[in-house]
Amino acid sequence: MTHLSQLQAKIKSKTEKAAKSVTQLIQNRFISGGKMTQHDRVVFDLKGYLVKPAVLSESEVATLKDFVLRQKNNPESLPPHERHLPGGIFAKLIDHPAVMNVLLDVIDPDIEKIRLENVFLSYRQMGEGEWNPHAGGPTTNPNYAYNFQDGRIYAGMTRVVWELNEVLEDQGGTCFIPGSHKANYNIRSNPVASIDARDSGLWESYSCPPGSLIIFSEAVRHSADFWQNPNNPRIAIFCAYNHINVRHHKPDIPPEVIKHLAPKHQRFFKDVYHPLFDKV
Repeated sequence: MTHLSQLQAKIKSKTEKAAKSVTQLIQNRFISGGKMTQHDRVVFDLKGYLVKPAVLSESEVATLKDFVLRQKNNPESLPPHERHLPGGIFAKLIDHPAVMNVLLDVIDPDIEKIRLENVFLSYRQMGEGEWNPHAGGPTTNPNYAYNFQDGRIYAGMTRVVWELNEVLEDQGGTCFIPGSHKANYNIRSNPVASIDARDSGLWESYSCPPGSLIIFSEAVRHSADFWQNPNNPRIAIFCAYNHINVRHHKPDIPPEVIKHLAPKHQRFFKDVYHPLFDKV
């Protein structure tokens, strides 16, 4: 083979690889970077959390609520692969645009590098709950470290909460100390009782209608609370998204559930590894 032929072969090979890469981007990375508004970026960076009201329609909320209550109260009425979250009809929310628009901005702009490592239902009747502040302050643990570098947010593990019933402010929703994800004092390992007290004046909660979305960095100091809304129980689905490099939760999603998900949803459950060594 002449030198020219070798050069042509190399060019052809590189062209084919580039074409394959573009095709893969089109097929698998249907969202190429987040679409947060500048307002949401600033608020998330300032407070450590966002509230997006009424993301789901009334019919979507009703269907989803009926499903998760069947999972909770009568799982045998469902096929085995739908008895645990994120199986069944919940799966379509795994990559909901309102979620991806944020996560692609605060975890990684490549959807293939975002993992969903834990999903659970929080159901609380009047008076049920706990007060358990945690997180906040500087850390080298990548799961809880919040950083801003080169114009981008790196939020670490990020919680997504779907509220399926009305939440009233200071009556049982998740609570936050806004800005604590960037605190200089390590209140994570050295908590201050006067700060952690529910009545310290430093904690924020929220009101929202059914179908709302709460997104927060695990780095912000936060806590569950006692449910005090007399109108309805709390029905909320908590999802923990993370970068493919790291893991916080012990794997507990049944393989059968993942097996029955659509391929575009299965990709959120890859093993933890460093994608630097991916080859096209």
